[in-house]
Amino acid sequence: MINLAAIRSEARALCESQFRDFGARLLAKDGTLFSSDPATIEFINRFLGWVDSPRRTLTQLPEIRGFAAEAREAGFTDAVVCGMGGSSLSSLVWATVFSGRQGLKLHVLDSTHPGEIARVLNGVDHAKTLWIIASKSGTTVEPLAMENAVWEALGGDASKIVAITDPGSEMHQRAEARGYRKVFLGEPEIGGRFSAFSVFGIVPAALAGLDVEALLMGAVDNLETLNDADRHEPGGLIAVAAKSGVDKLTLLTSPQLDALGLWLEQLIAESTGKGGFGVLPLATEPKGKSEDYGDDRFLWFLGTSDASLTEEHLHLTSTALAGDFSERDLGRVMHEAFVSTAAMGKVLGVNPFDQPNVQEAKDIARAELAKVQASGTIVLPTADASDDSAAVAGAEGDSPSLALAEFLNHAMAGDHVAFLAYLVESDEVTGIVQEFRKDLRHRLGVATSFGYGPRYLHSTGQYHKGGPNHGHFVVISQEIGEDQAIPEMGVSFGQLCTAQALGDLGALKANDRRALHVHLMGDAVESLRGLFEGALRGAAAL
Repeated sequence: MINLAAIRSEARALCESQFRDFGARLLAKDGTLFSSDPATIEFINRFLGWVDSPRRTLTQLPEIRGFAAEAREAGFTDAVVCGMGGSSLSSLVWATVFSGRQGLKLHVLDSTHPGEIARVLNGVDHAKTLWIIASKSGTTVEPLAMENAVWEALGGDASKIVAITDPGSEMHQRAEARGYRKVFLGEPEIGGRFSAFSVFGIVPAALAGLDVEALLMGAVDNLETLNDADRHEPGGLIAVAAKSGVDKLTLLTSPQLDALGLWLEQLIAESTGKGGFGVLPLATEPKGKSEDYGDDRFLWFLGTSDASLTEEHLHLTSTALAGDFSERDLGRVMHEAFVSTAAMGKVLGVNPFDQPNVQEAKDIARAELAKVQASGTIVLPTADASDDSAAVAGAEGDSPSLALAEFLNHAMAGDHVAFLAYLVESDEVTGIVQEFRKDLRHRLGVATSFGYGPRYLHSTGQYHKGGPNHGHFVVISQEIGEDQAIPEMGVSFGQLCTAQALGDLGALKANDRRALHVHLMGDAVESLRGLFEGALRGAAAL
């Protein structure tokens, strides 16, 4: 059994020692907080602009608000944010947490699946829609492909496109050359997942009608408490728990805050999951009873509470987000999450500002794309089990369902199972996976996670390859029906999406992770449903 009292005691001791000057050194942007290696310190010093970014962004509000007003006056009713990771997930929070504000309707496109591309491109009125392409470098493959598709769909109408990028980037150069309606320049000293209070987050928030001054002032409220050592106890507590084996941070959110759970998931997983260490945040997990959660679980309540779960588990509660909370409350909680995540990195002894294994998956995906560009086709792994609805590679069985059951039956207490779906995001697919997750938790007693690809590549993807090796990864792709060519790239969205699935599969295996590839054929929803139902029947017989 985990000694929870000892974990709390150790975390309090950390606050009294290691965190006594943590806030002051953060404000001074002192990279020696996290490392004694000169090269690492130099790297970290270049990425601490997030700490006081809310104060600088406050000075930009006249320009940002002025543009939001101009967009409304020009007749725009919708805005689509095209980006990945931190460049898009904060916008997903604004779009869902405060959806009733009087502004443009905010949409987020963070997929390369041709079905998702078509759904968004065909689901808005182009005459009244503003397209926001968000990419720090302008070379990240997903937003670059989206930018090309949007440019073609609009017939080169630059007046409907906004760029948010870093100064001098390739996107900055394209935006200037094409004459995009507006270019907002970010700060190179702020990494993508820490960018919510920079123009990457605040411009979409202003367009959506949020009170962006209150949002930023909430973050400033947290800034002004950084010298209070107790303010860093949550991050220390989570990290100490992780080092003791309580490394699954279960985010229990109210439905209104599910997108905040996804934002926290990418922030914490990508920041801490490296070098064999890390905290695994679990967002959107179906809620269970107290006995459903093992000793590896740490519960964090966000806008929800359940006394039956708090009695036996280490937990945190974000009281600021309970009940009728405001933009200022949300801003404070999100900036507190930045600081807590940095504190986790310090306790775990990892650099919370790099993401080495994300690049690894990108490189393998690029290699797969190069093969497609040369041959015109994409080659799937050789199947170990197949039928008319699915092909499975990585486990043997008399059918795909039995192969999946055999693979999952190796999961033990303390492990986790991740479902990584390169499918069109839908209530049907989500519902099927969620029911299967509940069954697995009940039968095997293990934690499960679920992410749509390629979104998760810029989120939990880093943890999957760089964190503790206790994962069982099910990468799910599908036979692509209607596809769409990506202008100027020589491949289609379907080929890119499948290449990204294979790239992540390759990166998982290169890091000695247990990974299974499932390729669905025919109707993906029905094939997935049949696969999981068969796996549950097969598991009972194994």
